[in-house]
Order: sequence, then C-alpha cells, then structure tokens
Amino acid sequence: MGKPIGLKIMRTASLKGECSRTLVEDLRQETYVKLLQDGCRHVRDFAIQHPEDEAILGYIRRTAVNVTLDHFKLVRTKKRVGDNAHVSTSDVDPEAGNEADGSQQKIQFEILLNEIDELLKHFLTGPDQERDRTIFRLYFRQGMSTKKIASLPSIVGLTAKGVGSVIERLKHGIREQIVGARLDSGDDEE
Repeated sequence: MGKPIGLKIMRTASLKGECSRTLVEDLRQETYVKLLQDGCRHVRDFAIQHPEDEAILGYIRRTAVNVTLDHFKLVRTKKRVGDNAHVSTSDVDPEAGNEADGSQQKIQFEILLNEIDELLKHFLTGPDQERDRTIFRLYFRQGMSTKKIASLPSIVGLTAKGVGSVIERLKHGIREQIVGARLDSGDDEE
C-alpha cells in the first residue's frame, strides 16, 4: 500500500514544484492518518460499495492526491497571509526530526502498525502465526528486505520469494479484515 501512495504523492508534489523525500514521507503519513480516521470508516464504506481491488486502490490513491493538494493549498495560504498570523511551537522549539522517537510522524506510523498488528492477531491462525507476525514487523517496522528476512535463522524454510508471498498474504488479509469489520458493523445497524 505504501508504494502506490508514495508514487501518487511524488507525482502530485512534482507538479506543484516540490518533491523532497521528507515531504513525500510526511504526506504519506498524513494519508495513512486520513485513511485510518474513525476506525477506517470511510475506507470500509467505499470498499463495501466498490469491492473490486482496483477501486479500493484508486480510492487510496485519490486520498493521497487530496492530502498532497491540501498541503500545497495550506502552504500557498500561509505565504499570502504571512508568517505573523500564527506562531507554531515548532518555530519556537524545533522538532528533532521526522525519524526521531516522539516525532509526530513516528508516533502516527507506530499507531498504524500497532492497529495492523491487532488485525493480524485476529486473522492469523496455525503454527506459523508468530512467524508471520515477525515477518510483518521486520519488513514494515525495521525495513528489512525479503532476502534479509529469509536469511534469518528464525525464519526456517522460506526463501525471499516465500517471505514475499507471506507479506502479500498478510496485506490481503488485512484488507479483508477492514472490509469484514465494516460488514459486521453494518449488520448491527440494520
């Protein structure tokens, strides 16, 4: 999910004349926050109305574009109004950086990963449950490659391709959990 979001943000930001790596990462995190808002209610509602994978991916990409355009509207407004309209605490006390523990982006990313880990606990079963959650953590939290994960002694019997298959299965399962949660809550309302 991160790659299509990042690509859409990069394309949109480059059209606006600014496409730094930190900006793309910041806007990616804002997109995740937007998608997770209200317990993923908007994503689930859309997924129920349009169950095709391409439609859901299109919705996520459109959200990334909207977040990016909103960012540039805000920047343009700040330039017109001037710097005196609002003094941010980050202007007075600069942040440590996006990758520092405790930064807003790091906290948002950790919240997202914790919520996804909870989803994994609910749908993973069998003897490989802990191994699969470990693969998820190593890939998404630590940023390890599938080849590096497959070479670990605790990941027995999987090649890099096998690790990649586990990651794809987990992503598909997470998507099903989000859609399934919406279907379950829809039954309660009727």
